Amino acid sequence: MDKLINYQKPAEARLFALLLTFSGGFIDAFTYIKCGRTMAAAQTGNIIFLSAALANHNFLGVVDRLGSLIAFIVGLAMVSILHAHLKTDYWRVVCLLPILLVGAIIGFLPDSFPDYLMVPAVSFGLAMQSAAFSKIEGLGYNSVFTSGSVKKAAVAWSEYYFHHDRSQHSAAFSYLMIVICFTLGAIISAQLLPFFRMKTIWIATFLILVTDSSYYLTYTGSHYLSRDY
Repeated sequence: MDKLINYQKPAEARLFALLLTFSGGFIDAFTYIKCGRTMAAAQTGNIIFLSAALANHNFLGVVDRLGSLIAFIVGLAMVSILHAHLKTDYWRVVCLLPILLVGAIIGFLPDSFPDYLMVPAVSFGLAMQSAAFSKIEGLGYNSVFTSGSVKKAAVAWSEYYFHHDRSQHSAAFSYLMIVICFTLGAIISAQLLPFFRMKTIWIATFLILVTDSSYYLTYTGSHYLSRDY
């Protein structure tokens, strides 16, 4: 358990990173399948789809992707604003509240709810999640898309095996776990969506709630311990 929880730096704990990454893959697959191939977090894909929609004069396609992109940018900026102005050490807890609220509401919505309203809300929440929790054991990562983690995992494993750099083993393992969790989240989401429809998102929402609550308790405990010593 000590390897999963970092009591000195709870925000970088491996357990929280894996839970958030699983949830990120889960929600991104949910919006892609449910919302006409619009991704809530993977903005590289959205820019490509946006370009295709422009070329095909697909106005609704442009609105969906552009809305997601703008909301994601605003969400990233909001984390910086909250970090600068919130007079509390628990600002990361606050940053997960939007995606928790959005996920909870979406589960009650009908299948016909407009994509151009739902996806930007999800993008905003995932962007805040991504920016608030951006390190795993001191290593930069992203919990809502995985291209960077695939690259870092491949590089770290290559350095470890071919150049015998043992210092890369921990990084290689962490990034591999990140990629696996994101992939599993996406696969499970795709498998469950036909059965649970909009309520599928509640699974990821619950995991994020567990992460947020656990981070709060861990941070509080580590704060009191450090103050006692």
